[in-house]
Amino acid sequence: MVGYGGKCVDVAHGSCTVATPVQGYDCNGTSAQWWSLGVDGTVRALGKCLNAVWAGTTNGTKAEIYVGVAGTQSEQWIPQTDGSLKNVNSGKCLDDPGFNTAAGARLGIGVCNGATNQKWVLTPLVC
Repeated sequence: MVGYGGKCVDVAHGSCTVATPVQGYDCNGTSAQWWSLGVDGTVRALGKCLNAVWAGTTNGTKAEIYVGVAGTQSEQWIPQTDGSLKNVNSGKCLDDPGFNTAAGARLGIGVCNGATNQKWVLTPLVC
């Protein structure tokens, strides 16, 4: 998934550990940047789900990867027609706060506003 400033959505340090931060990072083709949309509404990388920390609902709640528990709304995201991803639990969108293009900038959630820091392009992987 590519977002603001051409940064890829990345699992920090390529770690599979639960609660690892999700960040914007230079696109490098590693599995830490391979995201897929599940039929259950999850967005997955490294076998874990994109999650709002502690099922948070406030602006600025950080994004992380988590184990993936069926039906957990903080792990469910609805792609919007404008390119944003809306979290089912909070009703907020995956967000690059402050339009930060620095590698390693932590992603979170914010009020869905259609701004470019909430637009994400998911490119299908081809074998």
